[in-house]
Amino acid sequence: MKSEHRARADFLRELRLFVRELYEFGDFTCTDPDRAMLEAKINGFIEAGLLIEVVSRDDMQKVIDECHVAIFSETRAERRDRINSAKGLGSVGAGDDEALTDWDVYDSPAFDRAKGSKSGGS
Repeated sequence: MKSEHRARADFLRELRLFVRELYEFGDFTCTDPDRAMLEAKINGFIEAGLLIEVVSRDDMQKVIDECHVAIFSETRAERRDRINSAKGLGSVGAGDDEALTDWDVYDSPAFDRAKGSKSGGS
């Protein structure tokens, strides 16, 4: 059985690989379905890590932020603000992400959304 230290290091290393792969697809503006699948996989991986308490949310966030800077050469907040400014949305604070979320996509049941994405339509 692995020590807690080894399990934590292994988890963060795997997370780093997943996140770098995700960011190589592009940022939050990317609509590639493969990116969406990888993002879902990462979210599940993160939830599993939190559930078994192998790492803290802060540790995972540090890895995500480091990967973002390594790939995009700017922080997540800087990139989001720059992209939103270019779209005419202005600067968005850390707590304002919800203001930009298109919640209409979640009006249909998850099963129907998953079915629609597999067939290429929505």
